[in-house]
Amino acid sequence: MSRRSFTLIELMVSIVLTVIVVFFLYKALTMQEKANKSLQKKSKIITKSNKLFELLYRDFKESNSSKVVNTFNKDYNIFFLATTNSLHELPFAYVVYYINAKDKTLVRLESSLPLRLPISLEKMPFVFADVLAKNVEKFRVFSANVAGKSDRELLPGESPRKKQKIQNIQKSSYLVYLSISLQNNVLELK
Repeated sequence: MSRRSFTLIELMVSIVLTVIVVFFLYKALTMQEKANKSLQKKSKIITKSNKLFELLYRDFKESNSSKVVNTFNKDYNIFFLATTNSLHELPFAYVVYYINAKDKTLVRLESSLPLRLPISLEKMPFVFADVLAKNVEKFRVFSANVAGKSDRELLPGESPRKKQKIQNIQKSSYLVYLSISLQNNVLELK
């Protein structure tokens, strides 16, 4: 006698196997969604810090002068710039980066007038304030005025006069260390 149909047991086994496969596929899909959400969150943080560093870099690159001031809090510095880069369409801007220690936010002040902290009430209407980052644990700017000299020997054919000219060139460079929500970032400004 030939059997052309499935028995009830075979049908039940195939249904159970299908349910098991669907269960594992659902678990895999759920894990993938969690991973995607985590990656999107990290991507937003990285994009935000990249925009912040891009702004800081443009401010520095287009600046005529810059100065770092230490504060009483060893985790924070104040960074003063005079730059042509402006967020508020000023032809020439005086910019200050500082940390508001009360709520731990990185603030960028911009004005057409030179800035001094604390800002006087007369100058307040002429100052634009932008909050750039929250939950800032450290904002340190390390300055290094590096003359273009080096301790190396002269190359064959290189005259001492060329070395003398190089020593007179003064370059400002900074190393910016920013720690936001347990994420550490370093930017070198040259």
